[in-house]
Amino acid sequence: MHKRMIFSLTLVATVAISPAFAATFQNTASDVWIAKWFSMENVMNNGGFAVSGGIDYFSEGTGGDITHELVSTTKGLRELSRAEVKLDKAHSALEMGEDGVWDWEVVDIDVDDSRNMSSSWGLNDQSNFTWHGIIVLKAPSARSTTMHPAHDDYAQIWINGEPVYDNDQWTGGVKTVTQPTDVDLVQGDNVLLFKCGEAGGDDYVNLHFEDSDSDLDIVPTMEGEFWIYAGLAVEAKDKVSATWAGLKAR
Repeated sequence: MHKRMIFSLTLVATVAISPAFAATFQNTASDVWIAKWFSMENVMNNGGFAVSGGIDYFSEGTGGDITHELVSTTKGLRELSRAEVKLDKAHSALEMGEDGVWDWEVVDIDVDDSRNMSSSWGLNDQSNFTWHGIIVLKAPSARSTTMHPAHDDYAQIWINGEPVYDNDQWTGGVKTVTQPTDVDLVQGDNVLLFKCGEAGGDDYVNLHFEDSDSDLDIVPTMEGEFWIYAGLAVEAKDKVSATWAGLKAR
């Protein structure tokens, strides 16, 4: 059902510099929640959020080659583009990991849906599973700002290789934030990993930043593209190394 993640840096460069391929980036503000995420198929039968909160499923599924910290960097995204996450079949259900590999897709979360971790993967309300999502925040300038996560149940967030949020208490509503958290963003690409483990009842994730962050371009794009704008160094047709910023300026 789900397409296997296949990635070619050369192909990406070719598409990215095509003038016919225009991107509309997501944006955020105090009342604008981020809806599109690059998400891994849900890890089912997680034993409850208290158990899954201590498990790095990326490390478990890649023999330690990829970790939470690594995947929240552009270097880690490059590694992820070449890797397969293979978990125990006990975590497979409802077409999640059905072939033994947990695939990645751009998904839309309904920011008003209190069960959007389930519904983002086309599932009815589920219990005992873990959701993972990645976005890339493209900042025209370095800054200190505040992020606002809502979640049910246990949420953990990493930015640029550093853990920045760890809260095992649900926030009480799909748009209710209990711990606004100060974070630092660098100029250029900032990779954010959002992990949330669910036990039962509502299951949701949500995130927004500040009004002053409305200049951030956020990947996946509104068109549902991730890899070609994910901030990886790519090789253009003339073999000159280029980045998203350089390609966008052309």
